[in-house]
Amino acid sequence: MSIQKDVKKMYMNDLERENKKLKKKRKKRLLGLVAVIIIALAIILLLSYLGLGLGGGKGNGGAESVSESSSVAETTVSTTVTTEAPKILVDIKVSGSTYIYDGQEISLDDFKAKLATMNDNVVISITDDNATANAMTDLEEMLDSEGRQFTIAQAKTDSSAVDSLSESSESEEDF
Repeated sequence: MSIQKDVKKMYMNDLERENKKLKKKRKKRLLGLVAVIIIALAIILLLSYLGLGLGGGKGNGGAESVSESSSVAETTVSTTVTTEAPKILVDIKVSGSTYIYDGQEISLDDFKAKLATMNDNVVISITDDNATANAMTDLEEMLDSEGRQFTIAQAKTDSSAVDSLSESSESEEDF
């Protein structure tokens, strides 16, 4: 029986050694796989940092990249234009040496105070109805000092002007 026990012990020792070898092989395979994954990730990160691969790099600027960059610039410009606030027109009429705002006569200082309460996207439309040069100059200088945009138009006095104004106001209401 002792021989059987000895054979059994040797057989068990061999099995234990085989199991240990298998476990070591599995650990080596797992460590090898992890090492390969880490190396692959490092290579991908290095290539992306250098601008190579995956199409998102910095590139040298060949003919294709020029057209792509110009289309990107056009997209940016169109986005900028669409985000601007719409301009609001505010009318003031200069008749002789008086200023008429919102149907009432107003002084230049009072109009300046009203301007301070308005948004920056307001554009002043000045109607020159036989205004004196001094009144126009004073109004323009005040608007320039306030940093406001303005346009100057001549007042129309004949009946065709009234008709064209009513037609233009009707067409503006359609929008």
